[in-house]
Amino acid sequence: MTAFTDVFERKEVKYRLDARQAETMRRALEGRMMPDVYGRTTVRSLYLDTPERALIERSLDKPLYKEKLRLRCYGAPTDDSLVFVEIKKKYKGIVYKRRVGCSYAAARAFLGGVSYEDACACFPLADAGAAAESCAPRSLQIAAEIDQLLVRHAPLVPSMLIRCERVAYAPAPLLPADVPCDLRITFDERIAYRDLFASGSSTTPLLRTGEAVMEVKASGPFPLWLVRALGEGHVYPTSFSKYGAAYRACEPMLRPVAEAPEVERRGAHTSQAAADQQAERFAAAPHSSHPRRFRAPAMTSAKKGGRCA
Repeated sequence: MTAFTDVFERKEVKYRLDARQAETMRRALEGRMMPDVYGRTTVRSLYLDTPERALIERSLDKPLYKEKLRLRCYGAPTDDSLVFVEIKKKYKGIVYKRRVGCSYAAARAFLGGVSYEDACACFPLADAGAAAESCAPRSLQIAAEIDQLLVRHAPLVPSMLIRCERVAYAPAPLLPADVPCDLRITFDERIAYRDLFASGSSTTPLLRTGEAVMEVKASGPFPLWLVRALGEGHVYPTSFSKYGAAYRACEPMLRPVAEAPEVERRGAHTSQAAADQQAERFAAAPHSSHPRRFRAPAMTSAKKGGRCA
C-alpha cells in the first residue's frame, strides 16, 4: 500500500463558474459525493520554466503533447513537510501525472542538483512509512524521469507561484451505484499568482470575486447525473490553465484585448503580508552557477555520513 498516489492517467475537464453555478454544482453532488478528509486546503504550486518561459509558451500553443514541472504542497510548508515534485503531461486530451513525495528540504536539494536518493536520505520524512515510500523503486524511477526533464529543458528556474483554496470531493462512503469509484471533483477558489520573474512582485488574484474553477477528473465517461447537472446549470467546459492564465495576466502583450480579465486586486492587509512572507519562503531560489539554478538547503557532511556533501 502506497502512502500517496504517485501516478495518474485520466481525463481532466475544467469549468469556470460564477458563484451561482458553483453553488448549483455543489448541491448536485449531495448524497453522491462529499469533501475528502482534508476539507478546505491551501494548495501552493511552484512552476519551473526556462528563462524564456518556453514550457508555458508551448503549452499555450495547444500542441498534441505538452509537459510541465512543478513543486506542490498542501498548506504552509516547513522543511519536513510532505511535498510533491510533479511532471504533468498531456497527450491527446489525456492527463498523465507522475510525482515523487518527499520532504520540502529534500525537494529543494533534489532540484538544486543533489541526487534524489541522497536528498531523501539527508532530509527524510518524519513518517517512517512515507519516508520508505519516497525511496521505493517506483519513486526512484519517477525521479529519474524528472531528472531527464530537467536535463532536457535546462536550465529550469522558478517562474510562477500559484496559490488557491481547494475543496476536493470524492465518492461518499456508501458508494452509490451511479458514482464511479475514481471520480474526483475539485473546486478551486481565491486563485492568485505571483510572478517570480518580476522583482518585488506581490500576490495578485486571478479570478473575479466569487468565481471558482471546477475540475472533473475521471478515467472514463461522466455519469449521467453529472452530465444533467452540468446542462441544467449551463456549465460548459473551458480551457483554463492556472499557470497559463497567470502568464497571460503578467504578460499583457500576449493577451488578446477581447479576453482581458477584469482582475480585482486585493487591498493591502495584515494577512496578505503574512501570505507574501510564506510565498517568499516557498519560492526562494536565487540564481547560481548550477545549471538548474535552484537553491538547495545548506548541507553538511555530518548528515548521513556526508552523502550530501
